Amino acid sequence: MSEAIDLSVCVVNHRTPELTRACIQSIYRTAGDLTLEVFVVNNTSDPCELADVVPPAARFVFLQNERVLGYSANQNQMLRLARGRYRMCLNSDTVVHSGALAELVGFMDAHPACGIAGPKLRFGDGALQPSLRNFPAPFASFVEVSGLWTRLKGKRWIRDRVLLCNPHDRVVESEWLHGAGYIVRREAIDQVGLWDEATFTMFGEDVDWCWRMRAAGWKILFDPAAEITHLEARSPYEDRAIALWEGGMRFVRKHYTPLRFLPVRLSAGLAIALRWVIARNAAERRMFGLAFRRMFSA
Repeated sequence: MSEAIDLSVCVVNHRTPELTRACIQSIYRTAGDLTLEVFVVNNTSDPCELADVVPPAARFVFLQNERVLGYSANQNQMLRLARGRYRMCLNSDTVVHSGALAELVGFMDAHPACGIAGPKLRFGDGALQPSLRNFPAPFASFVEVSGLWTRLKGKRWIRDRVLLCNPHDRVVESEWLHGAGYIVRREAIDQVGLWDEATFTMFGEDVDWCWRMRAAGWKILFDPAAEITHLEARSPYEDRAIALWEGGMRFVRKHYTPLRFLPVRLSAGLAIALRWVIARNAAERRMFGLAFRRMFSA
């Protein structure tokens, strides 16, 4: 009889070999007594040497793509092979802190209604990376897009209405969470299904998965006791801002009626216009002008 696996960790390498090496090292270094299996998909033909960072007796599976796939498709091919009680979709540009994986597994054990849980994320300099998010809605979208959340964060009257303003210091139920490091219940995946690779290639798939989980009755919870460093700007994705926007629009087209999205579009457009007015230089003004045109031409 094979030993039960606590956690299946799934990592996509897309031209980030050194970051992927550091990520895999941190997984094994901090695993403690957990029984793990780790998957890595190499998404390009570029070499990604990991043999020297994987312990000799570890359950480790390396998959080499014949062609470049999107993030959702890459995660899905690993999730289909995974056997753990829980599955963790982890970005290659992350470093797992000591005790984080055991904390997340224990957290899921203690919260059986939770379909997805996320850790506290930190930037490379140690600063908090806010990961709690609202689905697109007029007030929350205006506060986020306008940048007002940076002035309002932590204030009691807003922190539960605009989750980006939450201090991230306690367990919170979120609408969706930044997808840099999700731990997901196997039963929730069996019920809801995998990432939507037909709609999403890069960006937006984490929002969609949380939406579908919540629609099926599963909770999305934030666990501040588990911490992961996310070196987001180090990943080589060109036109990140445009890709984020396009991913968000795919989500809206999939789940919102035009009437539901109209007030969101208007509030976000007003926020962008405000940022254009107060732009510090010509480059910022061009950027917000482009964003405004994309908002009302999409």
